[in-house]
Amino acid sequence: MDFLKVLWKVLLDQSRVLTYDYDNYALLRPGTGIVDPLLSLATTFLGELVAERALAGAFNRPIVFICHGFGGLLLKRALALSYSRLGKSTERLRSIYVSTYAILFVGTPHQGMPKSALRFAHAPHNAESSPFMSSLVIGSEMLDEVADQFMPIMKQYRVFNFWEELQSEVDSTMTYVVDRDSAAPNWADTEQCGIRSPHSGMLKFDSARDSGYMVITEALARYTRSAPTVIKSRWINEKQFLDSEHRKQAEELLKPLLAFGSSMDEDAEYNTEYYLVSHCSSIQFTGRKQQAQELKEKLRRPIISPDQKTRGKHKIVVIRGLGGSGKTQFCLRYAEENRR
Repeated sequence: MDFLKVLWKVLLDQSRVLTYDYDNYALLRPGTGIVDPLLSLATTFLGELVAERALAGAFNRPIVFICHGFGGLLLKRALALSYSRLGKSTERLRSIYVSTYAILFVGTPHQGMPKSALRFAHAPHNAESSPFMSSLVIGSEMLDEVADQFMPIMKQYRVFNFWEELQSEVDSTMTYVVDRDSAAPNWADTEQCGIRSPHSGMLKFDSARDSGYMVITEALARYTRSAPTVIKSRWINEKQFLDSEHRKQAEELLKPLLAFGSSMDEDAEYNTEYYLVSHCSSIQFTGRKQQAQELKEKLRRPIISPDQKTRGKHKIVVIRGLGGSGKTQFCLRYAEENRR
């Protein structure tokens, strides 16, 4: 049974059904390490989806995503990117974050895959040597970063996680490609269900009685009934939020260049007036206390020249390190600890 036909049958003509194909080989090709292997694909996906919805007159319509395998990681990265777009010229990209009502993750390796299953993942191209496949190992920094970016916004959505209940053959060995713990983590207020199928067949149905068919179609019907009212209210709140952000940005631009008066004591402590960080630091990040204290000492006092003309000028500090050494987490943790 063609899954697209299933969607048409469940949703009738009330909804638009779109599919998105991304370049697996862009993730699987061997090469040098990259900071965020999903960022390029997520950026393209986000831009194309926003453009398609705008041209079709569907810019504010509710969205229900169905993602299989790596597609779930791609979507999580895209939603986090959408959430962070607050600039006047890019805020239209926030429409996907605002309009998304529900996500069905089907066999998504939220917490990674065992090494024994990596060779199965659509990989005729020497996938185990690719940086992306290496970053899919359980407990990897890349997966932790994707999770850290997605978790703060996940409460906005209805989430349904599905796991495979039948093993797949990998190099003459039977194994789960994405096991239950990874495909359906113990997240609060989310739905879960197993599908009696191997990983590659989780969205392939022979009949309406197939495992997973009734659960998925019932969830889709339920979400499409509830979404319009919720998303309409969310767009009202979004407009109010963006109006407030625009006022703050205008006030910031109008502030005098000399933010601190010449009478201000050099040793005075300063409070953070504006704080907008798109995601949180990882709870697993530890250490770097000495470097954090040194950074605080460098930044806590404004630059003051003998003629007092540069009082209050912003300081710039460059954080250097090898890829994966924790630069992003260090900066996020510093921002959180010095918010006030």
